[in-house]
Amino acid sequence: MKKNRLFAAVTAAALALSLAACGSAPASTASTGASASGSADGESFKVGIVQYTSHSSLDEICTAIQSELTALSEESRAAGGPAIEFEVQNGQADTATLNDICKLFVSEGVDLIIPIATPAATAAAAAVQGSDIPLVYSAVTDPVGAQLADSMDAPGQNMTGTSDYIDTNKILDLALAADPDLKTLGLIYNLGETNSVTKIGR
Repeated sequence: MKKNRLFAAVTAAALALSLAACGSAPASTASTGASASGSADGESFKVGIVQYTSHSSLDEICTAIQSELTALSEESRAAGGPAIEFEVQNGQADTATLNDICKLFVSEGVDLIIPIATPAATAAAAAVQGSDIPLVYSAVTDPVGAQLADSMDAPGQNMTGTSDYIDTNKILDLALAADPDLKTLGLIYNLGETNSVTKIGR
């Protein structure tokens, strides 16, 4: 089925782009946006993108995903398949706003939600409960700790994505390599953020 193949392509593209450090300069994330108007037969594949807040790295991921979705849409339409329409929303670091955005995507019946950063991903995961809408998250440090995946090897559920986990042990190794006499190393983190605690705890 064309939509199944297109979904697989969109998922692969979103995963690849969230892993890549895109070389282009980040662009500002629009509050809403859409690709092409649809295929010849009116069929389209709808994607909701929800970004946690405006931040250079998150903006870069969002911009890259939009660019790839637009390219995939053009390829699909050229082959007589459905277009990809996408809507981008920014929660501006507000939990209530993130929840409302995700609920709106579900009520609109999007085919896929791409949340960027852990708070957006957890809001999306809660919103899609009871539906068959899949998630492909990005910039999530600890998917298992955030209950977005059963394990890193087998995510399970109806969602998958990428982790931006940083191994602080390797940072310590580098610091000791640079200064073998190092006695004290300070790490700044936020007790209120699962991502931050995870990086320190390991």
